[in-house]
This record gives sequence, structure tokens and C-alpha cells, in this order.
Amino acid sequence: MKKFLNWIKSPKSDFILFVILLILANIAGHSAFLRFDLTGPKSYSLSKASKNLVKNLEEPLSIRVFFDDKLPAPYSSVAQYVNDILVEYKGAGNKNLSVVKMDMSKPENSNLARDLGLSQIQIQEVKNNEVGFKQGYMGIALTYGDDIEVLNPITTTDGLEYKITSKISKMISMSSTLAGLKGDEKIKLTLYYSDAFAKLGINGSDQIEKVVKNAFDSVNKKNMERLEFVVEKPASAEVEALAQKYGIQKISYRDQNNNLNAAALGLVLELGDKFFALPVEIQNSFFGYVFTGLDDLETSITEGLQSLLSNVTEIGYITGHNELDHTAENYAANFDRLISGMYELVDIDLNKDNIPAGMNSIIINGPQYDYTEEELYKIDQFLMRGGNVMFFVDGMVEDGTAQYTGGQQYVPNESNLDRLLERYGVKREKNIVMDKNGYEYQNVQVGKQILYWAPVLQKAQLAKKNPITNNLGYVVMYQNAALDITGAQSDSDVKATVLVRSSDESWKMDSNIILNPVMLAPPADKSQMKSENLVVLVEGKFKSAFDEAVIAKKVDEDGKEIELPEGDLDTSRHITSSVMPGKIFVSGSSYLTTRQLIDENGSTPVSMLLMNVVDYMNGNADLCTMRTKSLSVNTLTVKSAAAANFWKYFNEYGLVAMLAVAGLIVLRIRSKRRAAINRKYNPDDTRTITK
Repeated sequence: MKKFLNWIKSPKSDFILFVILLILANIAGHSAFLRFDLTGPKSYSLSKASKNLVKNLEEPLSIRVFFDDKLPAPYSSVAQYVNDILVEYKGAGNKNLSVVKMDMSKPENSNLARDLGLSQIQIQEVKNNEVGFKQGYMGIALTYGDDIEVLNPITTTDGLEYKITSKISKMISMSSTLAGLKGDEKIKLTLYYSDAFAKLGINGSDQIEKVVKNAFDSVNKKNMERLEFVVEKPASAEVEALAQKYGIQKISYRDQNNNLNAAALGLVLELGDKFFALPVEIQNSFFGYVFTGLDDLETSITEGLQSLLSNVTEIGYITGHNELDHTAENYAANFDRLISGMYELVDIDLNKDNIPAGMNSIIINGPQYDYTEEELYKIDQFLMRGGNVMFFVDGMVEDGTAQYTGGQQYVPNESNLDRLLERYGVKREKNIVMDKNGYEYQNVQVGKQILYWAPVLQKAQLAKKNPITNNLGYVVMYQNAALDITGAQSDSDVKATVLVRSSDESWKMDSNIILNPVMLAPPADKSQMKSENLVVLVEGKFKSAFDEAVIAKKVDEDGKEIELPEGDLDTSRHITSSVMPGKIFVSGSSYLTTRQLIDENGSTPVSMLLMNVVDYMNGNADLCTMRTKSLSVNTLTVKSAAAANFWKYFNEYGLVAMLAVAGLIVLRIRSKRRAAINRKYNPDDTRTITK
């Protein structure tokens, strides 16, 4: 023992003790480690909503990772990000969460991946100075109860946390709904399939029932056997009513006696009063009439179940004033699809209906006609009760006549909604804001052109502390009117935030506007240029725009007003100021909700902006930061091509040159220091050469 203690005290033991210390530190760090996420949007950390979701799991949730090893760049960084973010999920989850990385070198795991519906993707790699391709797995599978969902392929980190958390949330919601069905209550999957198809000679008509039944059996097994399958053979006289009720396909044909008949084809999921029609139909192809929608029917049924059982939030969509139609492709259909995963737009004609009591928010998108007093009052009182209103109101609109130059002339969009907005502190101007930092495109005939009315606005023009915009790198606006929020800023009861503003090189046009790049140029007088507010948010308690209640007039059959008999009670309840805080979002353009700026996949910056707005207005602010955490969303602010090239070459060569210069300076300083020490302590050293 004495020898051992002496050895411990001696320098001989230092190295071995250091190795032991490292081993113990690694063992301790395996179960208790600390990580710091230094990225601005916290890209490698979970949002509060994700943590709460996995922390409160009531049933086992398994996440299996199917990623091949040694993936080439940039896929290797995606694989690393997936591993990192799943470590965060595991750390935040309770005992019901498990994360397993599958060894894809084992054939049984590849077979399992295929059985789960994961498919290999083609990956390009450079090896031995040659470009080659290989197949690899890049996906994950989530299992909750009997439900299995996959994310495949995962080739980018964009919005990955949002996708994972959304999948888990839907699975939990679906499982809870299925478990909550009463007694023998089941979800019905009905195949509407007329007998006439067997006689019409359509390819595959004799197999459709079998295909649907096989897909149904697989889905039913994964969902607690809470589905039932029914085949209906509607007669010709019943087809029209079914087509109107469910929106299924109606096929007209003439029989051998030349009589006009109808047949129905459709696949409908139904629970109580709710239903969802799956995309199964007959189409005319090069090879004749064929059934479509049957190739991946199991996935379609699963997605249909999620849509049927998900607890979507209804948002009122005001109609009746030439607003943009959210079902029309040329207008706001992409906006409808963009938010359809969690929200449902419900048309409301304020001239006939009231805003439902349980509704939290409404949208007014691109109105061009005035509202009645009763309609304005309904909007006002909805806000006073704590509701949230999203306004997309254009400053200028097309007058419908093209000029001799080939462009549309624009006129002011006069709307009495201004009466409400100005009372709440927001003044909409009748103009279009132009910006020198407009979207650039190459015209075949004249070369590069700048769309001044479509400004590309960088991070400096976005609100930095609001979750709607704080992680966005840039956005593209389109034909926005300027918004003045001086009134809201002077009201101590509300908080006004400019979400998007134009650059300092912008100006306003309010007359003789023809949106043709050839005919537009920045003003010569620079004093006319300044930043303008394009998108704003006002939240808090508001004052009503009405001094007293607006009571709808009662009229008789001849249209004459009916006066209340003397002694009748006035039961109206006028709210003069907000009883609960509300939110008002105002955009000076309705074009933000059209396909000109929104893509179907929701990957454009404006798409993310709008999804964040809808989430924020409906109390889901956590989803805003989760959706826009991706590092690729945050881009450098580029003011010119010359500046971009400068920083490009500086990063490639400048940093190397700076490092080399710094190394030479350090070497020179060390040499001088050594020489000075030698002269001081060993001046007679003959090895030193002095002059």
C-alpha cells in the first residue's frame, strides 16, 4: 500500500491518472451532458411545444431512424442534424419515448424499411475523381400504438422539427379519437361503385373492390379495428344526389337502348356528420379509360383518416364584397391549402350570418365593395369580444381597362373598412409602394429588369423580436399599400409592431400607375424616398368604432321598415371597449395570398410568413419559431452583386491570407522575443551572430 501511495504521489502516475480521468468523464457525460445551441434561431434545440408534447406521452412512441452510413455531402450533414434533433426529443421525452438508429448494413433492416413504406433515393457521390450514383435510405418511421407514420425522404433540414412534431401530434389526436369512439361505433369506408362499370369495359373494373378491400384491411389493422368497409351499388336515379352530397364522380353514359344513364364512383370515409372523399376516379388516358387513385390507396386512406379525425380550427372567411375566392386556383386556393393541415376556412356572409361564438379569428381578404353598417358592426363587436382579425386590403386595384401601352391602369381601392382600421390606429393609404430593391428577372428582349412593385426585403426590414418574422431571412412583397400606424403607437392600451417595412430606397405612387418596368424609374429627388410600413400587427384592448349598437332593420314583405312597438325591449348588447385582448393583422396587399407568391409546398418565405401569421393569431406562437428554425431560411443580407462577390472571394481566399499574415506576424514576434531573451541572459553565446 505504501508503494502504491508513493507511486500515486510521484510524477510517474500522472499520465495513467489522466487517462482514467478521461474515461470517467466520458462515462459520466454519456448519461449527463450539457449542450449549447449558439445559432440565432436555436436550430438545434427543441421548441417548447415539442418538449411538452413528448413529455406528456401517454402511450409508447417509437422513432426508428433509417439512414445509411457514410453518406456523401451534403446528405451527411442532414443525417447528423437528424441524429442531433432526435437526441433533443429523447432528452425531453418521458419513458414512453424511444429513439432507435437502425443498422442499414443488415439486410433485415432494409427489408423492414421497405415494409414500412420507406424507399431508397438516388445519391450522387464523387469518388476517385469520378461521379457515381448509389441508392440509400434517408427516412424515419414513427410508431404510436397501432399507427405508423413515415417521413421519407429527409433530404433537407428545413422545418424538420415542425414536421416531426406535427406527425406526432396528429398520431396522438387520431389515436385518442379512435379510442374515444363509443361502443360499437366505427368509421365507415364506403365504396360507391355502380354495376354499370362491369358492362362499360373499363380496364381494372373487376379488381377495384379487391384492391380497396386489401388497402382497407391493412389500415384497419393499424387503427384498432375501428373501421368498417361497405360497398354501395347506387342506381342511376341515386347518382346525382350522391355526387352533390359527397362530391364523388358522376359518369354519364347511354345504354344499349340509347337511354341516358348515370353511374357513380367514389370512396368516402364517414363518421357521424363528417366525411372525407378520397381521390379515386376514372380518367381518359392514351390507353383508354382507367381507374386512378388506387396505386397508393393505403396511404390515401390513412391521410383521409387524419383529415377526418383531426381537430382543425375553423377560421371565418368573410365573403360578399368581391373578396378573393379561397377555392379558386387563380386567387387564394394555395393559401387555403397552405393552412389546411391545422385550419379550415369557413365562408361567412355577414349580411346573413353572425360570426360563430366559438370562432377565434376571421380573415378579410381583398374586398373591393363597401360593407353595410350591420356588417361593420359585427366585425367591430367580434374584435371587442377578444376576436382576432386578419385584413388583406389593397391600396390600388385594376380598373379593368388596359392602356395603349399594354398595361393595366390602377385606381384607388375605396373601402369603408378604413373606418374601422383608423379607429383601431391603422391608416391604409391608397397607393403602391415601389422599391429599388425589387425582384430582378431577365427579359429576353431588353435584358435585366427590376419589378419595383415586388420588393425583396432582407432581415433588416423584418421585425426582429416578433415570432412571426424573427427567423425569416427575407420576404418578397407585391403591390403593397403603405400603412400608417401613428394612431396605434400613441394608444397605451395596444402594442403596434411593424412586421415588414420597405427599404430606405422606396417611394409611393398613387396615380397614373402602369406596372411596366420599362415605364417606371426611381424619382430623381432622393428626398421622396423613405421606408414605408407594409405589414403591421396591433394587439391589445381596442375602443369600439361605434358609439351605440347598430340594430338590423326589420322589414315587411314589401321591404318597408317595421318599427318596434312601444314597450318592446331593446335586447342589444353594445361593447364599447375590448373585454379581452385581441389582435389585428393588416397587410396592404391581398396578393400575398395568391399563387404569385405562395407555392403549393409552402416553402417560399411568404408562405412561411402567412403560416406564422395564422398560427400567431390563433394562439400557436410556438409553431412560428419551430417552422422557421432552419439555417437555410436565414440568409446573408446582400445589397449588391459586387458586395456578394467581395464576401464570396473574401471567404475563399481572404481568410486564408489573413491567417498566413497572422502566422508570419506571430513568428516574427516570437523570433524577436527569443533574440531579446538570449541577449539578456546569454550575451556571450558565440552561436549568436551580431552585427
